[in-house]
Amino acid sequence: MSLQLNFNQRRVLGVMIEKAFTTPDQYPLTINAVVSGCNQKSNRSPVTSLTEGDVVHAVQELVHMGLAKLADVPRGARSNRYEHCITSKYAWSPKELAILTELMLRGPQTVGELRTRCDRMSSMPELQNVQNMLDTFQSNDPPEVVNIGRAAGQSAVRYRHNFQTDDEQPETVEALAPDREASPSREAGLLARIESLEARVQAIETRQSDV
Repeated sequence: MSLQLNFNQRRVLGVMIEKAFTTPDQYPLTINAVVSGCNQKSNRSPVTSLTEGDVVHAVQELVHMGLAKLADVPRGARSNRYEHCITSKYAWSPKELAILTELMLRGPQTVGELRTRCDRMSSMPELQNVQNMLDTFQSNDPPEVVNIGRAAGQSAVRYRHNFQTDDEQPETVEALAPDREASPSREAGLLARIESLEARVQAIETRQSDV
């Protein structure tokens, strides 16, 4: 089943899924909480300034699509709360859902970046296991994930979600310059080492930012 979402819908849905993982005691979310989650400066790319109206509209569209719903709240509660319904429509595991959520919230990323950043939502195994999940996403029909090659100055390939609408322009593949090409076996070994180092650096930065 193809999942097509515009930017605001992806950001809102991503926030709902993320908060269900990371702050279960505050979930389901009020509209104000969704707005704050959409516009927070950490774990987001790009950083946005969505209005309450933008978020309400996106939530209503997600409800209509069966991807979100109004949550049951105690009688007398001051605000309505909303929760995602993605797991009732798609049979993604928590780890798979964390990867797709991270791609929706932060855009194209390498395997090493995904392994480190998704860990806050669902404990991630070794790099190869993350790669295996990405390979499975790519082999599905339609694919949920696309390999877009390498960004300028980077040696590791990146992956993006494939949930954009037909009128959006997805990021295109960035090919290696000829003078930087390597044999497949040597390149694979180098990429594995680089991504391992990237993951370690990211983990260190995350711990420092939490201090």
